[in-house]
Amino acid sequence: MKAENSQLESKFSERVRGLPPSEFGEVRRLMIGRTDIIRLELGEPDFDTPQHIKEAAIQAINEGFTHYTPTEGILELREAVARKLKRENRIEANPETEILITDGGFGAIFAAIQALVNPGDEVLVFDPAWPRPFQNVLLVGGIPKHIFLEEENGFVPDVDEIKRHITKKTKLIILNTPNNPTGAVVPKNVLEEIGDLAVEHDLILLLDEVYERIVYETKHLSLATHSDLKDRIITVFSLSKTYAMTGWRVGYAVSHANMIKAMGNVGAYANACRTSFAQKAAVAALDGPQDCVDAMVKEYRKRRDLMIKRLKEMNAFSATKPTGAFYLYPRILLDIESPLFVKHLIEKAKVAVMPGTAFSMKGEKHVRISCANSLEKISEAMDRIQEVVSRIMKS
Repeated sequence: MKAENSQLESKFSERVRGLPPSEFGEVRRLMIGRTDIIRLELGEPDFDTPQHIKEAAIQAINEGFTHYTPTEGILELREAVARKLKRENRIEANPETEILITDGGFGAIFAAIQALVNPGDEVLVFDPAWPRPFQNVLLVGGIPKHIFLEEENGFVPDVDEIKRHITKKTKLIILNTPNNPTGAVVPKNVLEEIGDLAVEHDLILLLDEVYERIVYETKHLSLATHSDLKDRIITVFSLSKTYAMTGWRVGYAVSHANMIKAMGNVGAYANACRTSFAQKAAVAALDGPQDCVDAMVKEYRKRRDLMIKRLKEMNAFSATKPTGAFYLYPRILLDIESPLFVKHLIEKAKVAVMPGTAFSMKGEKHVRISCANSLEKISEAMDRIQEVVSRIMKS
């Protein structure tokens, strides 16, 4: 059987064989058959999709809105997106030509990289970060160049470090703010300096802003607000995190009309259209009441504060307080690396978190802990982690 598997794998394309293994899959493997785990590894809200959004989808289904839709998304949704962009992000966009509806933010990032990156092109990616964009660059034969975000700088990009990585082969910079896994929000002045670099070196910026509404002591800024940068920025948004709609798969991108057309061509080959009734639900989400979002963010903040307090009390972690998203990215101060530490937590504490190595080439001493669970469960998880930490300290 092994010989047959090996023979089959030899038929796979080089681009697929060259993709790194997923550490997300390894954590899931450790939890197979386990129902006693407190899950703090998940990258999705634990809240239910708000009722008015679900009702809009149900109404669309009942009215027979269940067929193919335009590849770029229904105009009604693109118009709702344009209103939202103007209202919340101060971005002016033509709904007919400058907005593309995608399968979540993931679909927009995939389409942008496919539309832009040739084999051998260099792409600057920040580290730590959500790994999918990095893997998508590999998939098209691009060369990802890691720019490390340092804890002492609050995981905010160093513009001088970016400059040092730019070469004649550099085409694209991918930046996620608020950041997954660190929760860092890139300040206005740093974003603007990165925008200046893009102009100076004729680069494209791919800005992943899917956590835009989940911010605490700060405000989120979209660089595309600067109209003079519009031709070289692709901004990606999603309803997944904001409205607890991860399973609905609705995201969108805004950019120059030519860029949106190119990305739409990719989408047409990858997936003919977006789900019809999910788009109707998205209209209700964007145009409807927003107090549901405020309530979720308020709860995330309580959970974040509890986690920070408890982790600091353990004297086993260095924890930077995140100002956005719903994750913590603490550094382990014990003599153990994150993959083994995560395994200990699952097996001995019955708590699941993600190893930092899933997000960074230098993540051996970090873990990502999600706030997407109840205060009660988080408090219990911290108790269990404390027990494991105490044992490691004693040994």
